[in-house]
Amino acid sequence: MFAGLWTSLVVTFVMGGIICRCMMLLVKSAHKMYVLLRVPRLTYADLVEAVVAIGPLKKLRNYSKTLRYFVDICLFVQMCGTCCIYEIIIATTLKKVLEAVSPSLSHQELHLRIYVMITMVPLIAVCLIRNMRYLAPFSLLADLFIGICMAIALYYGMSSTVPIRERPAWKNYGGLIRGSSIILYALSGITATLPVENNMERPKLFFIVLQYGMSVVLCLVTVTGFFGYWGFGENCQGPITVHMGVSEVFPLILQFKLILMLCVTFGVKFWVPFRLVWYYLGKLHNRDRKLWERIYMMFLIILITGITTLVPNLTSVMVFMGSFLFPLTAIIFPALIDSFAFWNEYQKERFRWKLTINIMSVMIAFTIVGSAFCLMFIKV
Repeated sequence: MFAGLWTSLVVTFVMGGIICRCMMLLVKSAHKMYVLLRVPRLTYADLVEAVVAIGPLKKLRNYSKTLRYFVDICLFVQMCGTCCIYEIIIATTLKKVLEAVSPSLSHQELHLRIYVMITMVPLIAVCLIRNMRYLAPFSLLADLFIGICMAIALYYGMSSTVPIRERPAWKNYGGLIRGSSIILYALSGITATLPVENNMERPKLFFIVLQYGMSVVLCLVTVTGFFGYWGFGENCQGPITVHMGVSEVFPLILQFKLILMLCVTFGVKFWVPFRLVWYYLGKLHNRDRKLWERIYMMFLIILITGITTLVPNLTSVMVFMGSFLFPLTAIIFPALIDSFAFWNEYQKERFRWKLTINIMSVMIAFTIVGSAFCLMFIKV
């Protein structure tokens, strides 16, 4: 939508290749650290601390703990941002459903912020479920249901498709950066990389699993983005599911069920940033840990809702996340981790091309960050 139809298609495949490679670099570096440190598993932050502590730059070794905390902060903010995005999607869908059911609400035209605050209550109830075994099966069903709703929304778009030549192939540089940021956000699964690898019975098969998994994700993102923009054009909104009609009973029921499914998915997504911060906060409370855990859970949900209320714009949040956080965690950090972990090997001439690719990946990421920063002040 921002970059143009065919430009976005090319950027999607380029970003998909870069992200897939960076996820492989992360796991490859982790495997080397397992052997050197004689440990069975490492988190993302553990891996950063380890490669810096024993890395080639001696002056950086004293700052390994500081870099670990910085990575944890980036991951925490990133996952909280993802929760904000889910809350905006839930509130947007809820607004559309209630206004379709109640004409009085439709005439009042309540701001989306009101619906964001309404969603906070059920989200707190879902997130207070501490055992993930109860949420995981519903999360799988939720993902399947969301996929079905996306397919139905695309069907509505394709039923009124205009000739493809009427959609611009290229728009402008500013649109390219915004589009790249959203694509980077949509494709990146860097936070799940090491947890998945750590829980596999045969971790060395991770690279095969990743290739198949990323191929599926890349196809879904490509189809949704390409046909969504082709079908709806400049009227395309996020999420794509809001384009399902509400004049008929069936799509209205689907949207209501979608709200329930998204609430469950929010509970699963929320677990990641909370466990990250609870790792540090839990050490402060030796007594009544379960009580304090629930208190911090509610506080974090209120904080996320407050941020969402301030910026209830799905596109703006996704562009911000894809411009400033995901380039760090999905591209820059993995490339630097790999360079540090295999520094001695990369000094050999036959392996130097790998270091060159890492440098190019970092440069692409910094280009996105720098361009996005400029776009905040300069209209391109």
